[in-house]
This record gives sequence, C-alpha cells and structure tokens, in this order.
Amino acid sequence: MAAISAATAALLSQPVTAEAAAPAPTVTAHVPVAPYPAGLALTPDGARAYVTSQSSGTVSVLDTASKVVTGSFTAGTGSYAVAVSPDGQRAYLTHHLDNTVSVVDTASNTVTATVPVGAQPWGLVLSPDGKRAYVSNAGAGTVSVLDTSSGTVTATVPVGAEPHGLAVSPDGKRLYVAASGAKAVNVVDTVSSTVSATVQVGHSAFGLALSPDGSRLWVADGDDTTAAVLDTGANTLLGTVTVGNGPYAVSLAPDGSTAYVSNYGDNTLSVIDAASRSVTATVPVGASPYTLALSADGRRGYLADFTGNAVDVLNFPLPVPAVTVISPNGGSGVGGTTVTVTGTDLNGATGVTFGAAGPATSFSCTRTSCTATAPATTVTGPVDVQVTTPGGTSAAVAADRFTYTAPSAHLVVALAATPVTGLFASRVDYTVTLTGQGPDPVTAATVSAALPAGLTTTSGDCTVAGGRLTCTLSAPLAKGASTTRHFSVGGAGLNVLASWSITVARTAGAPADPSPATSKDSRSCTSVLGLLITCS
Repeated sequence: MAAISAATAALLSQPVTAEAAAPAPTVTAHVPVAPYPAGLALTPDGARAYVTSQSSGTVSVLDTASKVVTGSFTAGTGSYAVAVSPDGQRAYLTHHLDNTVSVVDTASNTVTATVPVGAQPWGLVLSPDGKRAYVSNAGAGTVSVLDTSSGTVTATVPVGAEPHGLAVSPDGKRLYVAASGAKAVNVVDTVSSTVSATVQVGHSAFGLALSPDGSRLWVADGDDTTAAVLDTGANTLLGTVTVGNGPYAVSLAPDGSTAYVSNYGDNTLSVIDAASRSVTATVPVGASPYTLALSADGRRGYLADFTGNAVDVLNFPLPVPAVTVISPNGGSGVGGTTVTVTGTDLNGATGVTFGAAGPATSFSCTRTSCTATAPATTVTGPVDVQVTTPGGTSAAVAADRFTYTAPSAHLVVALAATPVTGLFASRVDYTVTLTGQGPDPVTAATVSAALPAGLTTTSGDCTVAGGRLTCTLSAPLAKGASTTRHFSVGGAGLNVLASWSITVARTAGAPADPSPATSKDSRSCTSVLGLLITCS
C-alpha cells in the first residue's frame, strides 16, 4: 500500500496519443461499492460482478443489467483478488491480512472453505479447466497451487520477490508471475511446479494480461509510466509503451486487439492498439482505477476505483469498419466478379454493397479482409464498395471504388460445308459453330443467312422460312464454350451446273458484341450435275 500511496501522490502528464484505431470507451455509470475495491470478476454469463473490499472484507455483488449492488457478504479481511470458476459455481478470494483464500458458493454467496496459503496473498488466477487456483504470496515470494476439488494446497513454488499479478497460458501449461521486487516475470512450468524462465522487464512488474493465443504477455509496470510487452515463445521483452502514472493493472479485449491499462496515479485508462503498441486514447475514469473486467463480447467493462469506492461501468463502442484496398477494382455489369476487400474491423460484417449496383450476391469477412461477389447491374462507371458491421458502415473513399463496364461478349461464328454426292440425292451439309469469346457470357444470340434460290434447305435445329435460315441459342454461352447448329442444302437444282454462297452472321443478341463485323462466316459451293461438288 505504501507503493500505491506514493504512486497516487506523484501525478505525471498524460502520454501523447496516436490516431485512434478503435473508439474510446466511455463511462456510463458510477456504482458505489464497499470501500477500497481492488478485485473484480464477472460470472461466465456476465450477469454479476463480484467486487472485493481491501479494508472491510465485504464483497459487493453487482447486477450488471441494472448496474446496482444487489447483495454483499463478508469473506476474510484485506481482500484483493477474486476469480470465478468456469462453471460459475464458485468464487475464490485472496485475503492478504489473513494469509488465506476463501472459497464461495455463488448460489448462496456463502463461504464454504477457507484455505491457508503463504504470507500476504495478493493475486489469484484459475487454470483454464478450473481445476487449480494459483495464488501469489507477495510477502513470501511464492506461489501456492490450490487443488479446487479438494480445497488443499498441493504445491508451493518459490518465485521472484514480491509476486503480484498472474496469468495462465491457454493450454494451462505455463503460469506467468509478475515478480515486482525482482522487476521480472517468472515463467512457471505448471506440470513440474518450477520456474522454467525469467524475463527481466526493468520495471516493477505488477499486473499481467495474456493475449488470447498466448503469444504476447502485457505487463503493467507499476512503478513508472510504462507497460511492457513480452514474446512468450522466445521469453523476450519486445518493448514498452508509455501510458499514464502508476499503471498497476492491464486487461486485453477478448480478441486481443486492444490493451487497456489502468493508471492508478492519474485516474485514467490508457487504450492501446496491440498490433502497433501505440496509445490511441486516454480516458478519464474514477479515483485510483485498478482491476478492469470485460464482458465476453468486449462491449462492457467494469473498473474498480480503489480510492473512489466505486465501480465504473464502461461502454466499449464497436469500431467502424474501413476499406483501404479492393482488388480487382473493376468488372463487367454482368456481375459475378470476385472482389477482395482489404481494410480494418471488417469482422462481423452484415453486408457488403456495390453502390447503386446493390448488395454483393455473397460475402465472407475476417477482421482485415472480405471476399465479395459483385452483383449484376445496368450501372456503368465507379461505385463505392462499402462494408457494414454492427459498428457502422465504412466511409466512401477513393480506395473503395469499383468501376463497372457495360457487359459485352463476342460471338465467333464459323461455317463448315461438307458435300454429300449421290445419284439424284446430292446435298451439302452445313455446320454452324458458335463460340463465346467473352469477356462475358453470351446470354442470347440469333444468327441468320440468306438462302440460295432454286435450292431446298432443311434443318433440324434452325428455322427455315421466307428464304432465310434463322438459328438461336437455347441457353447462355460461357466464355470459351461452343455450340453447333446444322442445315442442309440440296434438291434438283444440284443436278445441273450450279454455284451459290451462304453467309451466316449474328443479327441480334445480348450483351453487345464488341466486334460485330467479324461475327460471321461464309462458304461458296459449286455443283456439276450433282456428281461433283466443291466448297471453299
């Protein structure tokens, strides 16, 4: 407490903040609780918060929906840390004046067991499965390992001087201990209950917070104005971030994107972008802020104000998404272009729109990118690709422009002629091959030809009427796909000297053909008495 009092008296200027990467939280309520609240923990469903009292041993039970203290009970004296079991049925509290840990039945809010531990127990953390409780004994330089099923201490681990904050890896195999007096973090192997590594941080390590993936450990350096960041894979110090005065506690957003440092000495909360390790906001809060507990969705926070005798209820607004790059940045109005949208805070997207063209036909988003399918449209020119999440809709910027071009598709028309000779039954069989050359599918097309007079034309898949052949597509033709139509020319006219030419050409269809003049083909044939037929 002497160190805390000294830190409270020494107020320093607030750090310079960078451009906000996420909206800053706001205090929405200030709830009075028992004097000197230090520890605070939420039940798994977030419905209640248990708040310790360092002076009286009274535990306040806060209803988070009504923001009112609905009950209280006493558990020892000098209470600091509190943790709730994963199933929500038990709460564990440290009492640094009694050298004990209380086990509380949360259904009745009664103490069911009192477990002796080391001198001046301060911090407490549960293993992910709830089977063990780890207690830092600041006066003994040890960590007590408590078996939660039997309620007994099964191991005592010597660590650095004045251990305070604790954190457990997601797999439960490593325990991190803030050894304040040693200005270090001890890494404890939970299987062997021995210190496997020590990382010097250069400052009085106090509060700890581990990223969800366990790769980064944040350390509140209580005796100065910094928070340190450790690489847990290499057990090395990555760097420090300048925050407020007396940073005794640190918490992380559930997704690990943001760190929140409670600055006990200047009554502020520093908001840190975890990726860039830069302060994005400094929020005024109650007197001497200490433990901050966040709801599972990261939208609500409950901050114990140690000398303010209250809990601040904070609202954490969802960040507004932003689009920084799209690729490709254009496509046909026929739709179907797969577009990669890059940006920030895109996760949880409820919609992706392409301006006047309307919503994407499908989309899938992570925090930094979306894959969206452009809708079909008659619009041509640029539109803004915007992402909507519960936090809002991305602003329209030059980087999000997608330019629609009018649909077009070239239809390649090829005509082949095959003579068939026979006594009194000569003919020429024609095959019309239609190939989509893109860039878009041919959705409709008609090809036709003027037929030679004096000859007979028949077809099984085209129409012959009024001296013209008309062939149509029965289904869309994709780029690179082909289809054929057939007709035959014959009759008595071939039994004399005859010459004729047939040109088959596209006469209608959609979308527009970028080179309609080449969507045609011709064949010329000559017949001598129907016995010699040549075509070219």
